[in-house]
Amino acid sequence: MLMFYSQERWNNWINQVKESKFKLDPSAEGLGREGIVFLDMEEDVILGLCKITGKLQKGYINKEDAVANIENIKQIVLSPVEPMDADKDEMVESVQRALVAVFGASEHFVSGEYDAKADPTKLIIDAFKAEQGGDMDKTFELVSKAGALVLSGKSFDSEKALDKVAPDSLVAEGIDGLDSIAAVLAGGIDYTDEADEEEE
Repeated sequence: MLMFYSQERWNNWINQVKESKFKLDPSAEGLGREGIVFLDMEEDVILGLCKITGKLQKGYINKEDAVANIENIKQIVLSPVEPMDADKDEMVESVQRALVAVFGASEHFVSGEYDAKADPTKLIIDAFKAEQGGDMDKTFELVSKAGALVLSGKSFDSEKALDKVAPDSLVAEGIDGLDSIAAVLAGGIDYTDEADEEEE
């Protein structure tokens, strides 16, 4: 089975976070230069997931391999990380929460459990209503289906979605993950490269 992501790759990102001088600054816009590592580590994981769904779509891998690879990356990335300091720990956990939505999106894409004609922005807004109502299962399902649509190439208006969603909500972190999917896909992916390693 091809491997699209490794424990070593994730550990390298965590080491970069440890070595950074990152501090949360509530008065600053964005994460600053030291915070770019969190954006990069999130996009790197998403690139691996997009390669899996893209290669499945193009017939380079089968559904079983896709499911196994997504589960492998999930086990690596969502495992607890050894504490560093409060600010870095909070940001790593934020990246992990954003990636939960991306894993859900990947799983729904592979299983085909989403409506190809649905509007991802509307699904996100409905997900926030479900979160406000305390139905977290429905919240996760709707965010995941919205993400599956983004993975399939549907356009996603994150600004419109964020206007309707509380910034400190779980759905807002899901929007971050979906936005990153769109950015990775827009950057172009070489699905025929030989960079993926065979599992030992």
